Amino acid sequence: MDQKGQGALEYLLLIGGAVLIATIVLLIIISSTTTTNGIINNNITQFNTEIQNAVSHA
Repeated sequence: MDQKGQGALEYLLLIGGAVLIATIVLLIIISSTTTTNGIINNNITQFNTEIQNAVSHA
């Protein structure tokens, strides 16, 4: 009976470790996506401002 309990505990620890790693990876991906979106939005805003300035001076 001890062997079954040990096997079940090891299995649960493996699943718990996999869930923890998956959560960390997802958080990293979400964080980098948010940062990238901010950079893209800033670049688009700057590009639009430069176009508006060029059109108004033309």
